[in-house]
Amino acid sequence: MMVDNLASDENTVLLERIFQVHKSPCKVVLAITGGGAEIIGELLRHGSGSATVLDAVVPYGMAAMDRFLGRKPEKYCSEKTARLMAMVAYQRALGLSTGSGGLADPDVIGIGATCKLKAANEREGRKHEIHVAIQAARETGVCTLELAADRTREKEEKIAALLIFNVLSRHCGVPEIDLPDGIGAAEERRKRIGKEGEEEREEVIEKYASVSGVVGNLLKQQSCTPESSCKTAGMARINLNEVKAPEEIKPEETKPEKPEEIKPKKPEETKPKKPEEIKLVFSGSFDPCHKNHVFMAMCASKEYNSPVHFEISLTNVDKPPIDFISLSQRLDSLRKYKDEAFMGGVCLTNAPLFLQKADLFPNSTFIIGADTFNRLFDAKYYDGTVDTPAILRHFKEKNIRFMVFHRKSVEMSIKPEVLDFCEIIPVDEYEDDGTSSREIRKRYREEQEETGNVK
Repeated sequence: MMVDNLASDENTVLLERIFQVHKSPCKVVLAITGGGAEIIGELLRHGSGSATVLDAVVPYGMAAMDRFLGRKPEKYCSEKTARLMAMVAYQRALGLSTGSGGLADPDVIGIGATCKLKAANEREGRKHEIHVAIQAARETGVCTLELAADRTREKEEKIAALLIFNVLSRHCGVPEIDLPDGIGAAEERRKRIGKEGEEEREEVIEKYASVSGVVGNLLKQQSCTPESSCKTAGMARINLNEVKAPEEIKPEETKPEKPEEIKPKKPEETKPKKPEEIKLVFSGSFDPCHKNHVFMAMCASKEYNSPVHFEISLTNVDKPPIDFISLSQRLDSLRKYKDEAFMGGVCLTNAPLFLQKADLFPNSTFIIGADTFNRLFDAKYYDGTVDTPAILRHFKEKNIRFMVFHRKSVEMSIKPEVLDFCEIIPVDEYEDDGTSSREIRKRYREEQEETGNVK
């Protein structure tokens, strides 16, 4: 066991920190693969473990990991995969902590860790890396450590376990434990000497992104089903002028007036201001926003003489919700266009289905592509819970229309009954060069791999 292998003073410190964590209100679901799983035993074997640990899973094989995430990750050991694991763990923690009143414990978190440690007969140059992510109500964080020094597998396991514990203890307000060999030490992060005599640095790289309570609550609210009234669906408006987005637009603060400063107000001044009416909505993941998105928004804004509001649903139908680091990156790609005439703003929701979006944005026109159009009126897209006539009725009741941009290499299936709701923009009327967010992400990964900078 890990504690048995520690020196006496290290043993005492770890035990003290573990019990301090157990005394905190923090509740966690742990998901760990590739290494470091022994921390689960350490949190449980000294007693009081149920005060902290709601659940722990070790999806070690690829099939187990695919099932846990609900999808096959781009890479099994990466920063992004650790964040996906943490988000799935967080969603499970919310479900496990929800009381009879339907409200989840505000102190629950999810921690995901994926490691690639020393293995027998490994190929030369194989990187040893540890990625630990945490998902909380208002924060996403990830710590990455590339192990450069030559160590045994057991020592690397110990480092991974302690790094996972430190991520947990920090969130619980408990002091962290120093990693072995001075890794991450404040004094110069301690450089080490590699096998060939070159200097190698082992440094814990941290990345965090936080959001407002309103945005964080979008992940807590129960996702509405297609046949429901979507009373739990929520929306947060984003201020793109804020450097540290995501943050919802808050009402302007007003200071109480002194009696001598109070003046009679005209009737029109006492009426509450109506929120800006949203007429054009562009729903998408925008991971990232690219030039075809921009051109579609410009075309729609010009035709309708109205600004476009970009909508991102944090929750998805068939994959984990968007974490706050990823959200921040997507908002950065939109923020570049904040001063353009077509930009109306950004709305975050927890409405992945267009039936739900229609409830949030009645009397609106949605900008969509051909691939989205092909599944929009298909009952299979809604898991068979509604039929096509019911879908059409709902859009009609909410006065919803769609501006559909045809895409290269996408064959559209257009039924006569949906034409009343849609305006089809032929591919020759706008500059679709086939660019997609997926292709942009693929090129970025290839560039990172060429420079050896992959996370």
